[in-house]
Amino acid sequence: MSEADNKQMDYLVLPIAGMTCASCVARVKQSIDGLDGVSSVDVSLAAEQAAIGFEGTPPDTAVIKKEIEKAGYALRSFRRDIRMEGFNDPTSGSRLQQKLETLPGVEKATFNAGNETMTIDYIPGLLKPEALTNLIEQETGVQVCWKEESAAEDAQLEQREQERIKRQFRTALLSIGSALLVFLLTMEHFFSFVQVIPKTIRFLVAGLFSYWVVFYSGRDIFRRFWYKLRPGKSDMNTLVGLGALVALLYSTVITIGLFIAPDTFEGHPVFFDSAAFIIGFILLGRSLEARARRQTGQALRSLSSLQPEQARITDENGEEKWLPTPELKAGMVCVVKNGERVPADGVLLNDHAELDEAMLSGESLPVTKSAGQLILSGTINSGSTIRFKVVQTGAETALGQIVRWVKQAQNSTPPVQKLVDKIAAVFVPVIIGLALITLAGWSFSGAPANLVIMHFINVIVIACPCALGLATPTAIVTAMGRSARSGMLIKSAAVLEALIKVDTILFDKTGTLTQGRLTVQKTALISARNEEELFTVAAMLEQHATHPIARAILATAREKGMIGQAPEKAQMLTGFGIKARVDEQTLGAGNIKLMQALKVPLNEKAEQAAREMADSGMTAVYISRGQDLLGIIGLADTPRPEAAEVVKKLHRQGIRTAMVTGDNTVTAQVIARQLGLDEVFAEHPPQMKSKVVKELQDKGHRVAMTGDGINDAVALTAADVGIALAEGTDVAIDAADIVLLRPDLRLLARVKGLAQKTERIIKENLLWAFGYNVVMIPIAAGLLYWLAGIWFNPAFAALAMAMSSVSVVTNSLRLRYMKIED
Repeated sequence: MSEADNKQMDYLVLPIAGMTCASCVARVKQSIDGLDGVSSVDVSLAAEQAAIGFEGTPPDTAVIKKEIEKAGYALRSFRRDIRMEGFNDPTSGSRLQQKLETLPGVEKATFNAGNETMTIDYIPGLLKPEALTNLIEQETGVQVCWKEESAAEDAQLEQREQERIKRQFRTALLSIGSALLVFLLTMEHFFSFVQVIPKTIRFLVAGLFSYWVVFYSGRDIFRRFWYKLRPGKSDMNTLVGLGALVALLYSTVITIGLFIAPDTFEGHPVFFDSAAFIIGFILLGRSLEARARRQTGQALRSLSSLQPEQARITDENGEEKWLPTPELKAGMVCVVKNGERVPADGVLLNDHAELDEAMLSGESLPVTKSAGQLILSGTINSGSTIRFKVVQTGAETALGQIVRWVKQAQNSTPPVQKLVDKIAAVFVPVIIGLALITLAGWSFSGAPANLVIMHFINVIVIACPCALGLATPTAIVTAMGRSARSGMLIKSAAVLEALIKVDTILFDKTGTLTQGRLTVQKTALISARNEEELFTVAAMLEQHATHPIARAILATAREKGMIGQAPEKAQMLTGFGIKARVDEQTLGAGNIKLMQALKVPLNEKAEQAAREMADSGMTAVYISRGQDLLGIIGLADTPRPEAAEVVKKLHRQGIRTAMVTGDNTVTAQVIARQLGLDEVFAEHPPQMKSKVVKELQDKGHRVAMTGDGINDAVALTAADVGIALAEGTDVAIDAADIVLLRPDLRLLARVKGLAQKTERIIKENLLWAFGYNVVMIPIAAGLLYWLAGIWFNPAFAALAMAMSSVSVVTNSLRLRYMKIED
């Protein structure tokens, strides 16, 4: 399995603020990697998180926080109100507030005696909730509840991010508006009417507007620029800040020169407009990019919001009342009315319920549940009011686990991204070096100073590491969200890459390719007058049995209304079947050995029917009364209705298909022929299934194993990609890389198609990101001016750079709407 080595790894996930490009990702990763206790670091620009892997004792979180801040970034904080009933002493509250602020992860604590509430600003991942609750309980004697509220944290982050994007967008528009005014004032050869104003005054006013845009609108850029400059580090802000600063300083020198020595500086152009446009276009690009990037994670936020904030419960008196969902506990009884969402996982108390599970499994039709069955948090009650007993709450629900899996997958890094990160880590220093070479080259060529400066600024500004950094993670985040929305959970980005290379899919039979239950397929009447007589006798006997054959025969008899009265006593004969005495006659239901023991003769018709059933992979059940063979019932575990279609589609994709099963060869071969499988491995116990996987891998095949039971877990782990059906056991699901959330094999073809589409989008993004820089940097350095006298203003360089990142994110968003073939 692709992620087998990570089974014992624990993760600390921290929300990072301030990352804007691939260089930022590299800096954050470098600041954490190598610290004591840190085994691995994955930083996602798209999700704005760092997933820190460790084994055993967690690393020192205070050191991690310090190193991240030293690198110029910050950890995002969230707010939580903790109710402390009966505690309203302001003095004690103030002391508690100070003690809470000493805990790792607590940024600020504020006590409100009026409503008996402590408001905590905290950093998820750094704060240990048990330490906080223990301290409160020790100091106040009040028991408090802290439960994971990822949905609430996501909502806070979403609101904060939306406000930040709106603010940045408004600032960008204001900056571009100011830059247009500066352009008007400094480009008198385009706008002759401004020449009525003295040039010195026009340049002075233009400079003031330009300084305002650069150092006020662009203050966040320059804050990071100066922060990086001190330790000699660099990122995207370094390039933007340096380009704007050089344009600003050069123009300032020209403007001052016009006041001091007008004859010397007359005719020299200024780049005040370029400095303002650089900042304005960068801010505009970042706000558009951020908006698009938020959309890549829309599916995960939709999942997180499925759990309702309030739950309706019944107390010991049978009265209904509302309770915050995080305060639900196992054993409570909840009431869910039509159209409401289920707040927790639980056992249904009603006789039946109709639930809409579309957002969890992708199943479009309501699912019928019976009393005693598990219902899941986040599903919608489509029928009448239901009651259920809570089993799991919060992060432990199926919804919570799905959200956790998707988050981990979105934060994971595919192998291709590691190469991109290495390139991005040296990108900015290389660009600065190229800009200096450009500066020196044009200076030695004797070109005018304004052209030398212009080409230098163009190279600095046009280069774009952001597109490189966003090329892979935005596609991964979008793909993971699309897969979860469609009923497919992919546990890491590396799995997508491994799935693309798979050339052989190995299926378990029972419950994977087949329905997983026996059904009556055929009947052969021997002495019975009709099916009613045959099934009436069979059902009389099988009511005393509990094995799958008995359940299948009884189900058919009930459908046909052929249930006879069960005899008072029946004898189970292990390895033979069942018999009973009714009306002085012996009734029998079982295999051929039972018929021989009861001395029931078989005629040629019976033998022929039994052979045909055996050749078709059916289990034959003989039904007798006295010395007469009434007939034979043939049962089989039939293939899933979509299985043959899926096998055909996999063959069209160039995938080789095989089946491995513990069943006998005849039955296995029958199923294989019906489905068109390429190869069969029959009579293989669990330990041999993994051996088949290994043998195929030794022959050079990339193998995906698909199963649903405990006996598949070892093979799922051994395969390059393990795929489990969610109907299967928890062991199989835990061992798998991909979980299909509903029992539909068409999802297998769909997830393969999604992997191929994602790979294509990533390749397109990387081709664009690399191609853009390879083509545009020489042009910015003056290649076109040298060849054909064509040049462009640094403002256009800034616009091109900003739009290159937006293009990459927009291309990744296509994955949300692309048609993925079943």
